[in-house]
Amino acid sequence: FLDHLEDLRTMFVRVIVTLLVSVLGTFIFYKELFEVILAPMAMPGFMKEGEDLRNFLTTLSPQEAFMTAVNISMIAGIIISFPLLLLFILQFVLPGLRTNERKILWPSIAIGGGLFLTGVCFSYFVVLPRALEFFAEFAESMGVRNDWRLGEYITFATRFILIFGISFELPVVVMALVKLDFLTYKVMSTTRKHAIIGIAIFSAVITPTQDILTLLLLAGPLYVLYEICIWLAYFIEKKEREMFPESFAERDKDEAEPEKE
Repeated sequence: FLDHLEDLRTMFVRVIVTLLVSVLGTFIFYKELFEVILAPMAMPGFMKEGEDLRNFLTTLSPQEAFMTAVNISMIAGIIISFPLLLLFILQFVLPGLRTNERKILWPSIAIGGGLFLTGVCFSYFVVLPRALEFFAEFAESMGVRNDWRLGEYITFATRFILIFGISFELPVVVMALVKLDFLTYKVMSTTRKHAIIGIAIFSAVITPTQDILTLLLLAGPLYVLYEICIWLAYFIEKKEREMFPESFAERDKDEAEPEKE
């Protein structure tokens, strides 16, 4: 028990040190990162030609601009160091797994990092600009001026991006459960309706806004990824049936008995 506590402490130290180094490194470029996070606001009709985006953002406290730069650097640091953070977490988990399970999780680092970056890019280039445009146009339709607070906008945009990145880890979790025999192709293919409801509830809970547009923009790609997982599970199971026919014959027999009853 004490050895596991020591391993857990080591993992936390590595994660914290990695985050500190990455945040300090990205803070050096806080001005460039600020320009990047403002880019989704450059939407048609939001500002007049020649106007600066900063004219639409205000601060209400002396430290708000500094804390905003820290917030941006923190999110950028998490994004950059995400594969390394996954590695440290898996190094803590791997000693308790069997050899075949370790082989499953190592490729998950590369796949998980790629999916995380895909979710981040999808949110930044596709979803966030459309969400901002929707809210800006809705405010104009009510005759309200778009004069957003700096801290609130940065918190909204960075949380938006980070949530999409984490959500795109769904295939890694699902395929790991498939390889560990917690999920099967049959279970996944016969519970699509439940998956749709689960994804919709998950999207509604984690999205930083309450509008249906953002929910659909998150739930849609997640369900597509889930469908891809179903077909991947089919091919994995097909391959394993060819390699271990006796094991699968016994499992099919066990599953058929409750159905008869």
